[in-house]
Amino acid sequence: MAHSGWPILVGMMAYCLVVAIMSWLHGWLSAICPVVALMLLVGAGSFWWRDIIRESSFQGQHTKKEQKALWVGFVLFICSEVMLFFSFFWAFFHSSLAPSVELGCYWPPVGIQPVNPWGAPASMTVVLVCSGVCANWAMHGLKSDNLVESNKGMVMAVVLGLLFLLLQVCEYYDCCFTISDSVFGSVFFLITGFHGSHVIAGTIFLIVQGYRNNNNHFSSSHHLGFEFSVWYWHFVDVIWLFVVGIIYVWGGWWGS
Repeated sequence: MAHSGWPILVGMMAYCLVVAIMSWLHGWLSAICPVVALMLLVGAGSFWWRDIIRESSFQGQHTKKEQKALWVGFVLFICSEVMLFFSFFWAFFHSSLAPSVELGCYWPPVGIQPVNPWGAPASMTVVLVCSGVCANWAMHGLKSDNLVESNKGMVMAVVLGLLFLLLQVCEYYDCCFTISDSVFGSVFFLITGFHGSHVIAGTIFLIVQGYRNNNNHFSSSHHLGFEFSVWYWHFVDVIWLFVVGIIYVWGGWWGS
């Protein structure tokens, strides 16, 4: 199989997006720069994804050796995502375990009304966990050569993922603090916002693989892309459980 330049290009576009966002936040660039960088990243990623689908479904280039290499790459990708969220949680623990004088030596800081974890966050947890169950249902249907059941499970997983995003938007709208309200607000919106962006990416991942499944791109013995989308969705599930337990319950509601 010929070497692809898309991975390097996507990596460069991702780096440019981060630099553009940071420069915009510091007032060095206009808001159009991050938007352009995001469009370039999405475009490069889409072409890369297109080539992978062609190689797998139409050219038969994904041999056992290639699939093993893709598995290794996917595991490394998940590990990098875990470390990303670990750094965010580290920032939260750094501020919450030993609140500084500027925070009144108290956590949550005085004047901050944390989100009640038994309200919207509890509903969001149920929705996301149920979505993960539906993704497993879709995976089981595919392995059993039952296209109808597989499609049903995938549709339900996507619908519940979109419902989760809607609930998160409503939670942000009703939140009593903003991202500029001390380090609590900054870390809260950083972690939940990044997780929300991963839910968006995971939902798109599920939609694409569901479309491919409906067009008979997979079989019970050859479904690596479909399996990756389900595993990524479970990763999003697990991260959310940590977010709820640490940010909402321990560091917010229970800490107050």
